[in-house]
Amino acid sequence: MRAFVIALALGLAAASPAQDLLEQQRLEESRRHYRAGEEYMLSEAFEEAAREFKTATELDPSFVLAYYSLGQARMALKRYPEAITAYTQCRDLIVREASLDRRAKADLDRRRRDEIHELEESLVRVRMGHIKGARPDGYQQIGLEQRISVLKDQQMRGDDRGIRVPGELSLGLGSAYFRLGRHEQAEENYRAALAVDARMGAAHNNLAVICMLTGRLDEAQREIKAAEKAGFAVSSQFKDDLKQRLSARAKP
Repeated sequence: MRAFVIALALGLAAASPAQDLLEQQRLEESRRHYRAGEEYMLSEAFEEAAREFKTATELDPSFVLAYYSLGQARMALKRYPEAITAYTQCRDLIVREASLDRRAKADLDRRRRDEIHELEESLVRVRMGHIKGARPDGYQQIGLEQRISVLKDQQMRGDDRGIRVPGELSLGLGSAYFRLGRHEQAEENYRAALAVDARMGAAHNNLAVICMLTGRLDEAQREIKAAEKAGFAVSSQFKDDLKQRLSARAKP
């Protein structure tokens, strides 16, 4: 993957050719580790994937997608506090991008096109069954689709973009907070995801769970309907649990 480079020109002397070469080698090494992480993710070797993504971010601290992928790997490993750290670093980098000049943003968009192309090629491999152990509807496909969505969200906003955190990133943050029982922060992020894309069925579903757990049963019911309208398969057990709570509330 091509790295996301934020160039800061503050009147410093131009880098020498040797320095430029070293920088390019460092970024290429970051890409190599990122690609290794992607391969590990496809085979569900999450520990190895997390290690490769972490190395990619250390080599290139402005590699947005590496932080997001690191968050996904840590979620799969159930390391939720560490996932929050990775997702938050990803979000902070995205926010900083809003301050880049037009030329720098255009360069980022060119790099994103290359990254999207590579991820889409991996997605085709999964869908065609070319990845050992990968299911067409399994984690590998969902993870790839989420990473592509994050990149496309950033790419679609054009030169006059403001600050907007991709919905998939807010969804990931919300899920990490939810796993830690931090429902207030989880809800905040689920609502942020829906503010970006109101058709995000997973966010509606997860928000419905929080509403039920916090006693907002009518709102939970509305969120379930919104999730199903968006095409999300809501758990029948969850719907039964909510019905039981609504029935219990209705009894005198």
